[in-house]
Amino acid sequence: MRLKMVNGLFLAALCCCFCMCGGNAFIKKSPDQIDKYLQDHPDLPVTDKNCLEDGRFEIGILQETVLFLLGEPERKEIVKQKWATQQNWIYHKGGKKTFIIEDKHVVGILENK
Repeated sequence: MRLKMVNGLFLAALCCCFCMCGGNAFIKKSPDQIDKYLQDHPDLPVTDKNCLEDGRFEIGILQETVLFLLGEPERKEIVKQKWATQQNWIYHKGGKKTFIIEDKHVVGILENK
């Protein structure tokens, strides 16, 4: 009984991490490319470093990290909100992904397959 509960908690935690981290891996950069980027950018936030090492994306990463992982977006849209001006960076790699950028950080990720 206790083993089932531990397994259930582990599975729930794993699902939460999967959902919070975007779920879909990017085409990973080579370890050499990642190492060089990390060496050239020693002040990157921990979230960005983790995403670079795992080849994934997460809300909160810098737009610079998105550019490194995916290159320039196919299209950029400017969206003026009451609180800020945002940019939508739209990619069509393995489905349509839109990164909502505000103040040089990803504040939202939309994915359509």
